[in-house]
Amino acid sequence: MKKHLFSILALCLIMSQTMAQLDKNRTLTTKIADLLAQVPAENAAGMKKNMEELAELGKPGIVQIASMMTAPGKGDNSKIQYALGGFTYSATQSGKEVWRKMAAEAYGEALSKVNDPDSKNFLIYQLQTVGKDESVDVLKSYLTDERLSGPASRALARIATPASGAALLQALNTAKGGSQLSIIEALGESRYKEAASAIEKTAVSPDLNLRKVSLFALSEIGSPSSESILAAAAQKTLYRYDEADATAVYVKYLARLVQTGNAAIGEKAALELIKNTPATERTPTRSSALKVYSDSKKRESVPVLVKALESTDPQYRAAALKLGQKYTMANGTASWLAAYKKAKPEVQAEIITMLGRAESKDALPTVLKALSSKDSRVKLAAIWASGKIGEENSVASLIPVLKTGNAQEIQAVKSTLLTMKGNGVVDKIAAALPSLPASAQPAVIDVLAARGASSKIAVVSALLKSTNPEVKNSAFNALKSLATAKDLPQLFTRLNAVNSADEVSAVQKAISAGIKGLGAASAQTDLVLKQISSSPADKQSNYLAVLASIGGKKALASVVKSFNTGDAATKKAAIGALSNWSDASAASELLAIAGKTADAEELNSALTGYVSAISKSQKTPAIKVIMLRDAMVMAKTDSQKEAILKELVRYKTFNALLFAGKYLDEPGVQQAAAQAVMGIALANKNFYSAEIRSLLAKTASVLKGQDSDYQKESIRRHLSELPAGEGFVALFNGKDLSGWKGLVENPIARSKMSADTLAAKQKKADEVAKAGWFVKDGELVFSGHGDNLCTVKQYGDFEMYVDWKILKNGDAGIYLRGTPQVQIWDTSRVDVGAQVGSGGLYNNSKNPSKPRKLADNAIGDWNTFHITMIGDRVSVDLNGENVVDNVILENYWDRKLPIFVKEQLELQAHGNQINYRDVYVREIPQAEAFVLPEAEKKNGFKVLFDGTNMHEWIGNTQDYFIENGEMVVDPKRGGNGNLYTKNEYSDFDFRFEFQLTPGANNGLGIRTPLEGDAAYVGTEIQILDNDASIYKDLKEYQYHGSAYGIIPAKRGFLKPLGEWNYEEVRVQGSKIKVTLNGTVILDGDLAEASKNGTADHKSHPGLSRSKGYLGFLGHGSPLKFRNIRIKDLTETVEAAPPAPAKKSKKRK
Repeated sequence: MKKHLFSILALCLIMSQTMAQLDKNRTLTTKIADLLAQVPAENAAGMKKNMEELAELGKPGIVQIASMMTAPGKGDNSKIQYALGGFTYSATQSGKEVWRKMAAEAYGEALSKVNDPDSKNFLIYQLQTVGKDESVDVLKSYLTDERLSGPASRALARIATPASGAALLQALNTAKGGSQLSIIEALGESRYKEAASAIEKTAVSPDLNLRKVSLFALSEIGSPSSESILAAAAQKTLYRYDEADATAVYVKYLARLVQTGNAAIGEKAALELIKNTPATERTPTRSSALKVYSDSKKRESVPVLVKALESTDPQYRAAALKLGQKYTMANGTASWLAAYKKAKPEVQAEIITMLGRAESKDALPTVLKALSSKDSRVKLAAIWASGKIGEENSVASLIPVLKTGNAQEIQAVKSTLLTMKGNGVVDKIAAALPSLPASAQPAVIDVLAARGASSKIAVVSALLKSTNPEVKNSAFNALKSLATAKDLPQLFTRLNAVNSADEVSAVQKAISAGIKGLGAASAQTDLVLKQISSSPADKQSNYLAVLASIGGKKALASVVKSFNTGDAATKKAAIGALSNWSDASAASELLAIAGKTADAEELNSALTGYVSAISKSQKTPAIKVIMLRDAMVMAKTDSQKEAILKELVRYKTFNALLFAGKYLDEPGVQQAAAQAVMGIALANKNFYSAEIRSLLAKTASVLKGQDSDYQKESIRRHLSELPAGEGFVALFNGKDLSGWKGLVENPIARSKMSADTLAAKQKKADEVAKAGWFVKDGELVFSGHGDNLCTVKQYGDFEMYVDWKILKNGDAGIYLRGTPQVQIWDTSRVDVGAQVGSGGLYNNSKNPSKPRKLADNAIGDWNTFHITMIGDRVSVDLNGENVVDNVILENYWDRKLPIFVKEQLELQAHGNQINYRDVYVREIPQAEAFVLPEAEKKNGFKVLFDGTNMHEWIGNTQDYFIENGEMVVDPKRGGNGNLYTKNEYSDFDFRFEFQLTPGANNGLGIRTPLEGDAAYVGTEIQILDNDASIYKDLKEYQYHGSAYGIIPAKRGFLKPLGEWNYEEVRVQGSKIKVTLNGTVILDGDLAEASKNGTADHKSHPGLSRSKGYLGFLGHGSPLKFRNIRIKDLTETVEAAPPAPAKKSKKRK
């Protein structure tokens, strides 16, 4: 045992060392190419990994990547810029100083290696983010460049050190035009004080742009010497807006003076500006100046702020009060209170509001006194402010307002009490409640309810007998917010006593709220059921609504029983309870009631509740459509049908569209049906067919109303934009078996029959089909006896909708291209594994056969399949949930063969009744299968990919898939690894076509195992977009067609991107020959080329392999392949002919 263990450990160590060596084999250029192929990353984790790999490349790697950028129109820089931009961001994160410095140095070095201004601009922008003093010398050299001076100036401004400022100032001396503007702006942004005197000269320039940027820069620098210049510029505009923005920058400059220790100058200038802007239209400027002064003087600014209250301008007063709010603490209210005494009522209200916001305790006596003011503005402000300042201590002062106030004042007190802090609030207002006038009691009751004052339920309950309707109504409505479990006995008693519907409802809600305190739903239900049994017979139905709020199976069963056994009133209450159930679980019971009641009112209530339950359920749109169709079967009146159609339009499924169309000819619901058809159809252009076009045309002809002209135009536009083609076609007409036939054996057996034999067998099969399959109520039904029902037409690629319904122990399926099957079965049959659900590809053995999730509806309910088959891949949605995602369907009849390219669809007969409806198919244009040229066929070639299946391939069949007859590579589909041939090959002639995308990187692995880097453990023939700028620095043996790292291929023979290339790779022994688009680009001997070491000086253990798989080696790039074939050139020893068998006696 130990021997085996050591052997395993040794093997693991060797494999680990081999893989590490293979990683080391990658050159810097290769690592860069591989990295760029992975950007942009799909998520944050991918980006983090990419940035770590980029950091491992070091400064040389970053310089090389940056140097690969090309001028616009000469290459695609997107991946490079994604990579560098991501690294710039990562390098600025905490703990990444080493990365930041490396990035700054690398970008600086790369600037001299790129020639076009756009690339330089990009790198300078990166320096703007990561650069510090180490980047100043590099950046200042671009300050005289008219095109790059702007980016360079901004980068230096961001660095904002003495060194960067000095560089900018030095460059200003000789700068002209745009460079001058950029440098001045940057000096301002970096607030380089030494530049003030130089910029003051340009601030009076007659050139608007130069003057504007200079004034801005001076406002940022904030030098005292600039005050007169900026003041004069603002004054010249009469403190109005001008293109140079002189007034705004002057105000900003004053604030900068304060910030830079020149407060006295700023304060004086601010007061002067206030004095010079008295007009109302100058209020914003005046208020800004007031803020500068207040921010500087702080508490000492209060006299000026108080003085501002004398203004007749409410906006200016508001600015002063907002600024003064922070200076009301610590005896800071005296000045404001003094101003209050002299102010007009309007201003008094403003002052009180400000003091309330400040929660100034010193002001509380004045505020409470204002509660008696005769001016409503002052009084209302005081009500609000008293709550903010005094909190619960103000309640006693607010009670008199409740006793004497008008409706507006009572509402104001209510609002204040609702937001007032303090646990004692409810005690005080509850104590006052009985003595308050009826006009105020509802407000206090509402406050107690909103504050959840459960301890005061007795005080509120006393008012349930009030003779005032408003008080009584408020008291009943408050119960649900006050009730707890301990109040249930009294609430039960009250529920047995009240009679009016509103009062019954209020007590029901209170019980529902209080009973939650009992914990588990079962305990709540048991208590209510016990109470029901002890209540008077005529009051028992009052408790059903409580059961609805609890929910659960036991409560549901009790309510259903009450309906089944109760009188008319009880039935009505039961339907009401079911309609208001806590979740959608009562829907089926409501539908059952609708189906069996003979009472029109009960039917209407049940259907209304059922539709409401559908609306609030969490089920998929597909299931909701099925449920609504069930409801329509029960609907009797136009209003019921209309309600269903109005709900139907919310669920924009194919089935919903066709179903709504059935009601376009019913006058009473025609408009609702038209709105549903239009709403669903216009939301999805993939829903198209002759039938749907007809429905839309009819809809346009019947629409009425003020918006009908607009809606008709929308329909006409939609019709003109629908895809061309037949679209969805009904396979079942709802009347008979037209288009269907009986089953004759299987596709392989049928293909071997003569026409006469097949016709004879078909005739018998059709008779069996007619005996076992029939149409009833527009549904296609299998009786349980007979064989599969098949389409007369054969299908290749298609999209299919079909509804189905099975009974207990049911088992069925849908054959695609004559092959079993998309499974249908009763999920309770756990003995056969049916618990996994329907929709799986039951007969698959190598590929997934089970559905991804259970999505079946209950036995006896309808289900909806949406099946898509393209190539050999199948996707299945069951009831709106994906259960099969792009899975290969295997050929059950001969697993050595791929799935048939085209065959019939079949509804399986499996000895059980099953119903189908709405069977629709849309044929998807199918690429013509590749057929070997006659010469290749004679020469022994074999097709590996013909555009219809992936039968000859293993490995990553998720990222490699079929689309339009092509093998498409999409690395974003979540697959893993490479795609390999099913069989191994030694010597061969491999021919294929490929289409590159920008920067595409793939490879053809030959004689490779299924694990490891095929470039080394096998041999890789490179597949590459040679002209992509990201690959310009590769070694010659890394370009397209090369035996990677061993023998270089000639370049210049790839077709332009988007065009198909044809390539042949012929390998015999160590000889290899690659022909691209008719030109031999590689013709060499692998052994000879590597006898003294490989060109890349790396270890290539795969060169010793004489046999292995062929594989497409994904490197994270999308591209396409097609028409793949191979000829096995391996010499085989001819076997001796078998000895002749002895003759046996002929069997009679």
